[in-house]
Amino acid sequence: MTSSELRSGFTWRSFIIMLFTIITFTPVSIWFSLSVGSGISAQQYAYSILLLAIEIAYLSHNPLTMQEVATVFVGLSSINAGIGIELIRSAYLSQSDVLAYFGLKGKIPFWVAPLPESGFYASRSFFHPQALEQWFGLLGWVGMLIPSLSLFAGLSLGILNKVLYVDEEKLEYPGVQVQAEFCITLTSRETRRLSFFSIFFLLSFVYSILVYVFPVVPVLWVDLSREIQKFLPGACFGFATDLITFTPAFYLPFYVIACQLIGSIAIWVFGNSFIVNLGLTKFSELYYPGMNMRDIALYANLYVWMLPLLGLGIFAGFSNLRPSIARRVYASLKRAGRADAVGIERFFSIWLVIIPMAVAIISNLLEIWYWAPDYPFWPWFPAVYSLLLSLPTSLLAGRAAGTGIEISIPEGLDRIVLVAANYKGINAWFVGPTIFSPTFFGGPLDVNFKLSQLTKSTFTSFIKMMVVTYPISTLVALVFTQIFWSWAQIPSASYPFSAYSWPREVMEMAAWITRPKGAFHLEWIIYGAIAGLAIYVPSAFFFGGSTATTALTSLIAGAGMLPPFAVNLLVGYIIRRILEHYLGAEEFNKYKFTIVAGIATGSGVSVAIGIGSTLIGRSIWMLPY
Repeated sequence: MTSSELRSGFTWRSFIIMLFTIITFTPVSIWFSLSVGSGISAQQYAYSILLLAIEIAYLSHNPLTMQEVATVFVGLSSINAGIGIELIRSAYLSQSDVLAYFGLKGKIPFWVAPLPESGFYASRSFFHPQALEQWFGLLGWVGMLIPSLSLFAGLSLGILNKVLYVDEEKLEYPGVQVQAEFCITLTSRETRRLSFFSIFFLLSFVYSILVYVFPVVPVLWVDLSREIQKFLPGACFGFATDLITFTPAFYLPFYVIACQLIGSIAIWVFGNSFIVNLGLTKFSELYYPGMNMRDIALYANLYVWMLPLLGLGIFAGFSNLRPSIARRVYASLKRAGRADAVGIERFFSIWLVIIPMAVAIISNLLEIWYWAPDYPFWPWFPAVYSLLLSLPTSLLAGRAAGTGIEISIPEGLDRIVLVAANYKGINAWFVGPTIFSPTFFGGPLDVNFKLSQLTKSTFTSFIKMMVVTYPISTLVALVFTQIFWSWAQIPSASYPFSAYSWPREVMEMAAWITRPKGAFHLEWIIYGAIAGLAIYVPSAFFFGGSTATTALTSLIAGAGMLPPFAVNLLVGYIIRRILEHYLGAEEFNKYKFTIVAGIATGSGVSVAIGIGSTLIGRSIWMLPY
């Protein structure tokens, strides 16, 4: 693609749309995270805003371009709605009553959280001197420097994923296809495409109104765990209620769907039941008949599945880096450095991969040395850990995005070494080697490049939008967080999810430090890697390395996915087959991403209405009389 074929989407109109989205979405996101704990993403919310903006521009005879709409989608990654919540959360951490139970009261380092005696948490104000010192003092500047360096390390990994999955393997990136289809459909206004979009938009909108505005249908899932536990103790099962959970099945290969379903059922239904029936691990002691799905997911993951799945994920990540692929990536990077490429691509070279990673790792080592000089095996362990885990997890995340699979990488894995070394201190638990993710300026680099490719947008316009809107989003988030905090203390009964989840988070942190028996079996990581090898080798022999890696990635994604979402993939595939029967396979394949975009937009609009109504009602309820 040459530069003459690309257009910039960073215009005054796309900026105004982005600004309006920031102002309207930020309070919704804050309230939802404090009161419900889950909600829609900025991307899903933006469907409703963009739908309105596109129609207004069309009626004014100056329609938006698909490049402008695509640039807004990428800019959404810069929304920093949780920054104020994180500062309040850190202050709560230092004085939670839960710490006293574990003997950690008063032992949280001052550079981790404002101390109780500072009065910041009690003041409920970001203008307190302690807060200002956190933001603008030395700690604040260091706190911004380290993530910034990690951002550039993420750039280097993002380049690898971009070259490997976008350029070399040319993966489809179904999630990006949905966004691109939204941009193309509503800006090109092709009649057939718009008809499919409108029909599924209306169906999704009506159904989602029953979920989010008039809650006839339960939000998130229908939990059938109590019923299935009559036959399989310890199991969890159910059906998800959001239509979005069906849509990946409209474009994923059947073997990917099957692998995810097998992984989920094997772990959360039969695996859990096997553990409970044999009385293995701490989970079998904590389990009680009728335990709900949330608690099963928490305790079974902590005491049983976390470490084996970690080993399985590490092996899958390294399976992406086969020698043939490594040679192609290296050759592509060298060619990109010499080629007359477009925009930022002309600067691609092997040094753009090496230098950011080296600088970020060195800065991370200095941070660990300064705050926790007693960190075990410094500097060799942190350096090797960052290198060995950043690469496979990045490659795993890239392939997952490229094939349309959702997968999460466990955090805080370096804590396992502290457990193995029998570390007795406190400070090392709050620093550690960083696993760098392939993101740069708000989003995965390969994903953003794929979107720019599909919508013929300049990648530099994406960067401009994110750089300009990030500080605005930060300021707006602090203002709205201050308003919510002034209404009531956080956490409290006024914000029920925070009152439930924040003490639990403190308890989990304290559990790592004090190390209760039964939670850490480090050899299980090796068992997980061996299981990955046992699955991969015969699969690669019969189906090829690329297919085997995708299948293994799908199994891992399914193992980390609760049954409601895996089951809905199967139901979605059945719906897909029905649509293929009535529309014809060729017609369905032509418009499948249009259908998914219509469903996502209808769900997004209804959720925006539901959350907005709830937020207005909550504000009126809190007003003094």
